[in-house]
Amino acid sequence: MNSMLFAANHIPQDDKKSPTLGKWRTLAAIAAVFVAFIIWGAWPRPTPVEVVSAQISPLIGHLSATGEVDGKVANIGAKTAGEVKQVYVAEGERVADGALLARILPSPTGFTATSAEQLNIQVIDSPFGGVVARRYVDPGDTVSPGQPLFTVVDPQQVWVIAYVNDIDMPKVHEGLAVQVTLPAYLSTTYHGRITAIGPLAKPRSELQSGARTVRVRVDLDEPMAHIIPGTEVNVDASVPLRSQTLLIPTDAVNENRQGRYVWVVREGRAYQQQITTGLTNYLAVEVLDGLNEADLVIVAGYQDLQPGQRVRPHLTSAVLNPQ
Repeated sequence: MNSMLFAANHIPQDDKKSPTLGKWRTLAAIAAVFVAFIIWGAWPRPTPVEVVSAQISPLIGHLSATGEVDGKVANIGAKTAGEVKQVYVAEGERVADGALLARILPSPTGFTATSAEQLNIQVIDSPFGGVVARRYVDPGDTVSPGQPLFTVVDPQQVWVIAYVNDIDMPKVHEGLAVQVTLPAYLSTTYHGRITAIGPLAKPRSELQSGARTVRVRVDLDEPMAHIIPGTEVNVDASVPLRSQTLLIPTDAVNENRQGRYVWVVREGRAYQQQITTGLTNYLAVEVLDGLNEADLVIVAGYQDLQPGQRVRPHLTSAVLNPQ
């Protein structure tokens, strides 16, 4: 370009002798400069794309499940029909092992026993120390055999039952550390470990007939203050899937008839590269074949690319593991 400008400004000595010839040569040089500008402006500019560098990193998965608090619970019912004469405890009250909960006067209706036996008052007591979670009766109520009277729980012996989707079971093993949170107390997190895994996968409810879950027991590292069985909880865990492996973002992976592929940048141009993938945590995917560490993989801007097209890569970062 500079040589063209120089040619436009430099008039040969012969042109001084022939003004007309020199004038035409000058116009031709100027025209050449304009043509060069037009060609340069029409030349396809590189397409901007965002790229990440394929990297060796641990692959961490995330396990998420819902569940409920379970524990040592006693549902206490009436042994015979009768009338509740006295109730000695209220809901939420702490009771000792063997504490008196109520007295029931058996009903004489239908009995053939003596009057003394009929008046043999039934004593209801607590089978262990704990808290009265539910009280179902009041003095004067009539009860039948087996009718619930009280529920007593031991708040010091509680655990969590989590319902894990069967698709996530490869992540689960005994001893896995988990975090337990309660929707009602989001600021409180309890820590525990999986101690037992159920042998069956079952529908969690009739409305979820297509989704199957496995019951998993979580024992807590510390007591759950003021929490009783039946309370809803969330269970989360970080699960190491690979200690070190080649990772790229899942957003970069496409599919065609040959399988999975990514767009890569080589010497300023974009090309399709077939790859073989392994495990994924939904943020990143393991690449088993087709890429090397530090290869530039396009994650944004590849939708309209053609193989061999010139690109202008912008290196960006990617989140490969859950935080």
